Amino acid sequence: MADLKRRSVLTGTVAAALVGAAAPALAAPKRRAFRLGVNYTPSTRWFHMWEDWREADLRRDLGDIAALGLDHIRIMLLWSAFQPEPHLVSGEKLDRLHRFLDLAGAAGLDVEVTVFNGHISARYWTPNWLQTTPEPVNWFTDPAALDAQHALLRALAEKIGKHPRFLGFDLSNEPYYYWDSYAGLSVTPEQADAWARSLCATADEVAPGKAHTVGCDRAPWDNGRYFTRTGLANAGTVVAIHPWTSFFGTLKTDPLSAFATHNAERLIQVAQAYADDPAREVWIQEDGAAPSIHFSDATRPQYAEWLSRSIRNAASCAHTLGFTWWCSHDVNPALVPNLNPLEYDLGLYTNDRRLKPAGQALKDLVRAFDRTPPQPEPRTSAIVIPDADPTRGNDRFFALADAGKRVAFVLRSRAGDAAYLKQRGITELIQP
Repeated sequence: MADLKRRSVLTGTVAAALVGAAAPALAAPKRRAFRLGVNYTPSTRWFHMWEDWREADLRRDLGDIAALGLDHIRIMLLWSAFQPEPHLVSGEKLDRLHRFLDLAGAAGLDVEVTVFNGHISARYWTPNWLQTTPEPVNWFTDPAALDAQHALLRALAEKIGKHPRFLGFDLSNEPYYYWDSYAGLSVTPEQADAWARSLCATADEVAPGKAHTVGCDRAPWDNGRYFTRTGLANAGTVVAIHPWTSFFGTLKTDPLSAFATHNAERLIQVAQAYADDPAREVWIQEDGAAPSIHFSDATRPQYAEWLSRSIRNAASCAHTLGFTWWCSHDVNPALVPNLNPLEYDLGLYTNDRRLKPAGQALKDLVRAFDRTPPQPEPRTSAIVIPDADPTRGNDRFFALADAGKRVAFVLRSRAGDAAYLKQRGITELIQP
């Protein structure tokens, strides 16, 4: 492996300005027990921001986010831009990332950095050196590709690991959609677990004490695919879940139903049931809805109430890091055509930076939480679920939620462990 400290030299007017720019003063951080943030989608250059650097645009976007009172963002690196060859990490992009954290800090925002992005918004971003023929490199199992990933984490940590606004590394955004839907790679759940465990260990080694994770939607939890539930629940330092309740169609008919408003809460409880540590933190790292797509004309006025109830119910769970909405700004269809139509209406702001009703709803909730911070509610009752199928407890969970009762889940294999139940404060077991 080449020495990654021998990085490319910044050249040109933009690069020179970046190097010479003074770091802006950091705003006072918001330290909420339950954090509220948003996934950052740049309003003008989308995720191409790393290659088409426009600092004034970034400042304005971050100002938009700060105006909502949010305390953190999650960002997406373009892996191909940061590591164009397995032994080359771009010094220019590392400098831009550090500068971006400075800008976020000036807006009072912490930053979670998502690194190995094979899949974002149904676009695929892996570096060319992985796109070999006749088969692409399996970067979840290939030793050389794994070495390159560890090296990139080390280079990133050397640059930003001690930055006061660095929240942690998210290894990859829903990585299985790359290997399953696009590249057709063969990756077993055990291999996926090993990939996550190994890279999270490196992340914790080079940037200790941070929020390191791998962000996944409900598929591994509900369907038992891609990762094992136990592996995913114990990789890194926090479990990151993307519920995407809006994809079920319920918001068109009954957005205030128990399912629609308690699904994120349910998934938190599922993850905690599989965690070895009863105090394992869980993070709702993505959730959102496109009002023009996911709601009907009749239910669209209930968007704000659905958002508020969903987040409040998640905040009722102990050991929850917070809730991070998707996303900050709508994608511009003139710049990024041919995406799924929902991608153009998921933002809190339009791509020309006008506040949308969703943004106002989240802003109102932030103010309410700052006035009266949410408190975790006791869950002394737990639904016993089969280790191999947690969805068997769903109907009972939603029925009890609808009746106003907060419950947890416990695996059948742990239901007889008195010490474990005591650690979790569970005194009543409910059969599904």
